[in-house]
Amino acid sequence: MMINTIKDKAFVSRKTIHVREITCVAYQRTDGLIDIEGTLVDTKPEGIFLQERGGIGPDEPVHEMTLRLTVDRGLQIHDVVAETVHSPFSICGAITEHYKLLLIGQQIGPGFIKSAKRNFRGTSGCTHLTELLPSISTTAFQALWGEPANVDGSELRADESSKLPFDGCHALRSDGVIVKMYYPEAYSNEQAESHDPA
Repeated sequence: MMINTIKDKAFVSRKTIHVREITCVAYQRTDGLIDIEGTLVDTKPEGIFLQERGGIGPDEPVHEMTLRLTVDRGLQIHDVVAETVHSPFSICGAITEHYKLLLIGQQIGPGFIKSAKRNFRGTSGCTHLTELLPSISTTAFQALWGEPANVDGSELRADESSKLPFDGCHALRSDGVIVKMYYPEAYSNEQAESHDPA
């Protein structure tokens, strides 16, 4: 398996000992809803032994979990499917229905990840399934923001630009040059003034 690595002039010889891959895919459904499906796979380049599964060969999944959230365009969750395909212990998959019970009806937005992590912390969830939620959430935003209607370079409609994570990163800070130039309706210099030492 080919893995892209950071190029470093002071490179030290090394070897791969563990690989975690997280893949998220958004699907447009014929009923108008959107499936956001995230999969986490852990592999090791050398075989290991697990108490319940016995010998695990090189690059064979130690963990493989998939979590699918079905959302509408307001990012409200209509359905949840969680599946444990591979895990160290057979009991790991017994928690999957808990995700359906606690996530349906919620909306992906501010506070969603914090709330979800609180609901699934400790013995109330699976660490790996819960780890997929932030990636699935950002994939949902990307799926809605980059819809085909906008690939011609036309400006986003007001309701579409409102889905952008303003102040969620340094590039999209509400008092920054990018927001001022491309999304003036969302631009605010209040943040800049609050940081002004004068």
